[in-house]
Amino acid sequence: MQDLIVELRSQTMGVGCFNWQFDHLQEMPDKLAEKVLTKNSNTNGNGNGHR
Repeated sequence: MQDLIVELRSQTMGVGCFNWQFDHLQEMPDKLAEKVLTKNSNTNGNGNGHR
């Protein structure tokens, strides 16, 4: 999401806007879920790494 915001600001010179809407949830394969959990196990769940 952070990259999307930077890209939009870059393309619109900071004056653009966008809307987005939730679409659906989908189950992850076990191996991928384990990889995500392992990668993010040292964060607080906010994605910023601060505890």
